[in-house]
Amino acid sequence: MAEVPLARLWHFPDGTQCLLLKDPQAENWELRVVRGTETLRTEHFGNPIVAMEEAKQWRANLGDPIGEPS
Repeated sequence: MAEVPLARLWHFPDGTQCLLLKDPQAENWELRVVRGTETLRTEHFGNPIVAMEEAKQWRANLGDPIGEPS
């Protein structure tokens, strides 16, 4: 079975989005930032709450292109 995207944590108008994924055969969670078919960043976590907190930091570091919440 393939990984399962569980949530889109944030997105920007240019198509950049942050996804929280779970591989049903693994114990970890994946945080992935993509734009179209390109993966910009990815990291694995043992806890989804920690992954979601990290997603907030990634968003702040990338900066919202128009400065509005999405």
